[in-house]
Amino acid sequence: MRKFLIVFVISVLIVGGSTITAYAADCAKDTLVDHFGDWFGNLGKSESSKKKHIAIRKANRLAACAETKAKSAGKAV
Repeated sequence: MRKFLIVFVISVLIVGGSTITAYAADCAKDTLVDHFGDWFGNLGKSESSKKKHIAIRKANRLAACAETKAKSAGKAV
């Protein structure tokens, strides 16, 4: 039980720290979670289809990030 508790606390700290850095990161940079999501979302597709879907997903992430930054800037004003 003690080992499980130690592993659980460490994993919570790691996951909690990674979410903070993900939100503080630049919009144009892809995180490890983004790369994994792109890989998993394009599993089994052709190469041209993969490139197209990755470009679409990246554009959607950039748009969402720009929208949240615009909202936070609007709140700050």
